[in-house]
Amino acid sequence: MDNKQRILCLATARAAPGMVLAKPVYDREGSILLTAETVLDSVMFEQLIRRGVEAISVSVPDPRDEKAIERDLDDVRARIDTIFRGTGSEARSQLRDTVLDYRIESTR
Repeated sequence: MDNKQRILCLATARAAPGMVLAKPVYDREGSILLTAETVLDSVMFEQLIRRGVEAISVSVPDPRDEKAIERDLDDVRARIDTIFRGTGSEARSQLRDTVLDYRIESTR
């Protein structure tokens, strides 16, 4: 059995009890609220939302095989090409590349 994991960035309100943090959660002052690998429960969600934490990174099982991942990456590239179609400034090109890199990383 393959235990591949995938890191997802989710709105705090969309996460579910039992999910495991992939990265620490910080408050607005930079203090750690929860460490990576913390298993979340409903009380923690309420506290995070109350403290204004809008998004968290969680580790979830990744059942995709290599072909499915490649299809997902192709979809990401096509979507970014559609969003940034046409010509533009150098800054626009840099933004496109940055968004594409981020989306590829989060899809893998």
